[in-house]
Amino acid sequence: LLEEADSLNMDGVISDLENKWKLKIDSKEIGEEASVIEINGYTIAIGNMSVPIPGDEIKETAEYSYFWKNGVEEATKHQGHVIVSIMNTGKNPIKENILFSQIASSMLANSQSLGIYIGERTLLLQKEFYIENVQSMSEDDLPLYIWIYFGLRQEGRKQSIFTYGLNDFGKKEMEIVNSRKSFDDLSSMMFNLTHYILASDVVLQNGETIGVSAEQKLRISESKGIFLDGRTLKINY
Repeated sequence: LLEEADSLNMDGVISDLENKWKLKIDSKEIGEEASVIEINGYTIAIGNMSVPIPGDEIKETAEYSYFWKNGVEEATKHQGHVIVSIMNTGKNPIKENILFSQIASSMLANSQSLGIYIGERTLLLQKEFYIENVQSMSEDDLPLYIWIYFGLRQEGRKQSIFTYGLNDFGKKEMEIVNSRKSFDDLSSMMFNLTHYILASDVVLQNGETIGVSAEQKLRISESKGIFLDGRTLKINY
């Protein structure tokens, strides 16, 4: 999301990708409205749009973006946006999301931008938050808060949490429903479970158990989603 339309500096982006992230750019076609870059067999398409994202999409998502405190007020002020797409993906979701994060953070750092919007995962994240999470990123330390949306819901004295975005990694979404654990406990547990599943490429099955220690055995069941469409894995916690 660009605070100032047409403020993306593609020369700075290319420099960051080559020097900061040590990526080899096989080819590039840079234009004012559209650019195409080839990196490690991937084609990255970049569209520079000098208008805001239409409709109330940003405002509605900002209302659920708990990491961006003033998101409704700040994000809706964007005057332009850049669309970033990595083509021919599907070979290695972890490496591909790392590559996307490197490219996106380089674009945020080289533009008058406010943040980033990943609509298919309900993620609207402030510029500084996104860049900070990318800095220490590795295949062993995944920046899940900029990859996966962790939805929090409360009903009476019971709390629930769910993932939104695991499907993009070929995994089933997870839910912990009507727990008496605090949001802090639920967030920590779901983050650790998600990190384990993605970093170790684990496939959870109905009827199995899982835990963050050798002693902990949380029952897994698969059923119709409570907060999500389709079927999800319920973690009994």
